Amino acid sequence: MFEQAMTLLLSGQFVCAVSQPDAYRFLQDEANRKEVEVFLARLGRQLVSTKHGGAWYVAFTRLDPEQRKGIREEYAEIKHNLRLVVGFFVHVMQALGREEFLAPGSVIETHRLIATIDENPSLRNELQTLVNLGKASSDGTLRSALERLLKKMRDEGYLVLANPEREIYSVTGKVEYLQEVVDFLMVHESVQEDVEETPETGSLL
Repeated sequence: MFEQAMTLLLSGQFVCAVSQPDAYRFLQDEANRKEVEVFLARLGRQLVSTKHGGAWYVAFTRLDPEQRKGIREEYAEIKHNLRLVVGFFVHVMQALGREEFLAPGSVIETHRLIATIDENPSLRNELQTLVNLGKASSDGTLRSALERLLKKMRDEGYLVLANPEREIYSVTGKVEYLQEVVDFLMVHESVQEDVEETPETGSLL
């Protein structure tokens, strides 16, 4: 399991109980975690947990100019996609009648979501706005538009398809990282220029 966990972490993935339950359980054990931390330290990296412990990921312990450049590019990409990703989750919250941001393990039932959006003209318009924002082409149907967005969130690592037959998705621990990035960007308006203040959430592998 050590090799599997290291492979996931060093490939830049977020290891959580939803997306990689076995590796996540492995990292929850203090002895296993120390073994991983010793190995990562030799590579100039460290094991980091999201604030609420929903996911583990790898961050740099030291940043050279090339790595700082990579972080600036990463944040530029995050900022570019932020409206779409956050907008999607807010849209789902509204459709499901949730007041709190979706947490790791939260379930999204495609059929229920489609039915709710279809009954509400405002939600239908918002969905189309998100589709246009993400440039996710579809055949014009509500189902196609939503499926494109769900696939995008899955590809980005925020969702996993928990039940293919019933089209049920589960939110991954990466959503906690998203929340931390949003909080960070709200405080640091010039994040691309001010990487010296980069927190753990900004020093990804």
